[in-house]
Amino acid sequence: MWVWVLALAVFIQVVSCRSQKGGSGSAKHKTSWLSRLFRKEKDPSKSAGFNKREVDKVIQTARSYRGTPHRDGGVSRLGIDCSALIMLSFQGAGIKIPRTARQQSEIGKSINKEELRPGDLVFFSDRKIGSGITHVGLVTEITTKGEIRFIHTSSRLGVTENLLSTSYFTKTYAKAVRPF
Repeated sequence: MWVWVLALAVFIQVVSCRSQKGGSGSAKHKTSWLSRLFRKEKDPSKSAGFNKREVDKVIQTARSYRGTPHRDGGVSRLGIDCSALIMLSFQGAGIKIPRTARQQSEIGKSINKEELRPGDLVFFSDRKIGSGITHVGLVTEITTKGEIRFIHTSSRLGVTENLLSTSYFTKTYAKAVRPF
């Protein structure tokens, strides 16, 4: 079993944020083997409540990476990509999630943009970069004006926070999921 886990970990280290669209069918109504493999012992999608302490820890961990430069395939404070930022942020709260943005988009419950709250994941698809899901961010705040702020990695700025209403993110927004 550990050989398979190690092999999967090595494979995941190599895969960058710009993963390709995979498989067929809707991930919205099925639980993939990958989702079952990486979830906490207690299935977060069946949780009766919203654990604010865990969400706050995920956001705090993500914000601790602010200013870290972007690096495709990077998984450290020396350089990190978008999906590694998300994976390590959840890991900081003791929650295991998959490594790539595409895999992360298949966990939890799909939600509408209007339902977003801190701790939710937002996904983007930019055809100039690749096909399918090409980027992921973590919702950190809903402002008093109702604007959605999220943290992610920018190729120019590294780990930073932006508003979802920014032109680029409005054009490339693909979906959102609630992993809790």
